[in-house]
Order: sequence, then structure tokens, then C-alpha cells
Amino acid sequence: MADNNPALLKAITSFLAVEFDVVATASDGKQAMNLARRLKPDLVVLDLGMPVINGLEATRELAKHSPAIVICSVESDPDIVAAARNAGALGYVFKVRIAKDLVSAVKSAIRGEPFVSPESRI
Repeated sequence: MADNNPALLKAITSFLAVEFDVVATASDGKQAMNLARRLKPDLVVLDLGMPVINGLEATRELAKHSPAIVICSVESDPDIVAAARNAGALGYVFKVRIAKDLVSAVKSAIRGEPFVSPESRI
């Protein structure tokens, strides 16, 4: 799990840890990429707007070698959602819907199935 907001990172990690093993957290895209390469998790959850390397760039790189990727973002613009999906993300969850959608998105991505929060116009 990677997000540059420490409070949100902690909350999402705690939320996911109820059903999944969270093996690492990161506060920027570069750190997330390094951890994913080293730990080889089944799935990576990334914030779209992170420092150093943003979530879209990290997704492009990680999708070449790595596991399923779910993006969490405040961005709900259909073009941004499409860009994340085209970069290799299987899931896209709007942060306002994390409590409703994140677990479903993670489960879908682990199965290799796409998931986009329903408020998307895509």
C-alpha cells in the first residue's frame, strides 16, 4: 500500500489488514516500486498523486513485472481512470468510496478481473 498521506495510509492499511496480509507500506512511488520489486507481493495498492514517482508512472513500471495493481485516487475524471487502466491497473477506487469499494477491488484484481468504482462514467 502506498499513499503520501500518513493518516490515510495507516487507516487503509488497517482496513485491508482485516482480510489481507499487508506486507509493506510506502509514502511515495519510488519507495513503492522498490518494495514491490523486492517483496514481490500478489497485489499493490497505489495512490495516484504521490511524490517522487506518481502512481501512474509506478503502475506503468510495476505492471511490466509485477502483480495486480489497484489505484486509489480522488480523481474521478474518466480520462484519468482510463489512463490508469491503460497503464496496467486492474482496479480503480475513488477515495470517497474506499470503505465501500476497496476490498471488492482488491478481490477482483487478485482474480485478474477489472474493477472501477461505480461512480465512474467509463
